Amino acid sequence: MDAVSWFLYDKNTGAIMGRTPLSWLLITIFYIVYYAFLAGFWALMLLAFFQFIDDKEPRWQQDSSRIGRSPALGVRPGQTWDHIDSSIIMFNKENEADIEGKVVPGYGGWVKRTNEFLEPYKKADGLDDCSGEREDGIKGWACQFKLETLGACSGATDQNYGYDTGSPCILLKLNKIYGLEHEYYEENALHEDMPEELKNRIQGATNKKQVWVSCKGENVADRESLGDISYFPADGGFPDYYFPYMNQDGYQSPIIAVQFKESEVGQFFHVECRAWAHNIEYHRRDRVGIAHFELQVHTTATAAKVV
Repeated sequence: MDAVSWFLYDKNTGAIMGRTPLSWLLITIFYIVYYAFLAGFWALMLLAFFQFIDDKEPRWQQDSSRIGRSPALGVRPGQTWDHIDSSIIMFNKENEADIEGKVVPGYGGWVKRTNEFLEPYKKADGLDDCSGEREDGIKGWACQFKLETLGACSGATDQNYGYDTGSPCILLKLNKIYGLEHEYYEENALHEDMPEELKNRIQGATNKKQVWVSCKGENVADRESLGDISYFPADGGFPDYYFPYMNQDGYQSPIIAVQFKESEVGQFFHVECRAWAHNIEYHRRDRVGIAHFELQVHTTATAAKVV
């Protein structure tokens, strides 16, 4: 107690906790000045930083950015967190729930995640019904995406999106690139690599200004056993009035549903879906302009063989 007493106040020197009052005054002034300069420097750097950014649009866009001008296709529904790095869409069409100890999950999880993805599209308050027309030059203007355009894959008539029958609906969306306006293929100037069924869709479409999508099996064996592919809406394209994306309030990315019908049970398919526009490049290795995933539909009998 005597030592503590002398530490708190030294009667010989007048020091308080090891420092004289003058020393305490000087160090207090020092830290006030030091932190004032530090706070001022931080505020100056923050002010300079905010001079170069905009909370509505990126400073570097398209070719000036690392993203570039070629969006890839996003695949929905996504995986569970446990398999977030996997691109395999695999399920047992005869079981809704997962079975403990079994590798192949039931179809219920895929249906649930599809519903979660589509839920925001049911809330279209304040969005315009474009009806195929776009008013150029209006910032902050966004189109409503109507789920009924997805037909059999909208969830209105088939709440399981085909998963329980082995004909799953896979949803595709273009990744958003700020300010990108697409260069659309005209009917008489189609790409030579386009599949014939896509050319027929383009020729029969009322609105030719769309980013078209085509899906196929990557390999010959995939294409032979994959079964029929249906697109919803039937044009299989993203209409021009949803572009350019400019961070509009309530913006809804357009969706294309691709339904794979009656694919051979138990077979592992490699599927590639490609977006078509003059300014969308194609590169399989770097996943530019495409989406790649694997599809495997099981029954209880074939799922039991997977270990």
